[in-house]
Amino acid sequence: MSDTTIASFVVRFTEETPAADLPGAGWRGVVQHVQTSEQVRFTRIDDALRFMGEFVDLHNPLREEGEGAVRE
Repeated sequence: MSDTTIASFVVRFTEETPAADLPGAGWRGVVQHVQTSEQVRFTRIDDALRFMGEFVDLHNPLREEGEGAVRE
């Protein structure tokens, strides 16, 4: 019998309306690991994926063999 591990995340995106004198405004995000309540703010999706990779093996060999995401 195999064990099941669950890692859940909440990802929230917000868009800041750019003011004329504030360069760099735009989309920002926060990703939270539900089980530990740890979270990280990000402006690049790679940073969010890096954080999630601390809890989930995002380089699972099964995905490379064609096992992809399944939408429910």
